[in-house]
Amino acid sequence: MEDLYSIHPGISRGGGGGGGAASEASGVAGGGSSPPHPPPPGTAAAADLTELMKAQIAGHPSYPSLLSAYIECRKVGAPPEVTTLLEEIGREGRGGGGATAGGEIGLDPELDEFMETYCRVLERYKEELTRPFDEAASFLTGIHTQLASLCGGGHRQLR
Repeated sequence: MEDLYSIHPGISRGGGGGGGAASEASGVAGGGSSPPHPPPPGTAAAADLTELMKAQIAGHPSYPSLLSAYIECRKVGAPPEVTTLLEEIGREGRGGGGATAGGEIGLDPELDEFMETYCRVLERYKEELTRPFDEAASFLTGIHTQLASLCGGGHRQLR
């Protein structure tokens, strides 16, 4: 997991409390117009800057890919009803399009790089999340097969 943080300097290691993509983009997405030091938390200027970053991210052409990668991570290990709900949300997100704020790749190279990097990080994270579930399923299948053979080969329901 440690190598995920080394991909891009704008991705925070800390659990800074419900940040999401917008707070992690604070060092990257602002472009040349962002102040050198962010305003103190809780001020109107900080709220405006956060909303601006959220709008830039949501308006970027890569936002549907970012949303899709995030949803894929959330689906790992989720119950079927939650997975279905997440798939519906993903379809709505892709259907709405991401380039609502006139976003175009190349207008903000730092934001472009952030979006691309964050998508890659989420894809790798999904792979890391999936691996233990696959291993557990394989283990349980093996145990089920062994128990079935010990019980005379019949496939009985285990309670």
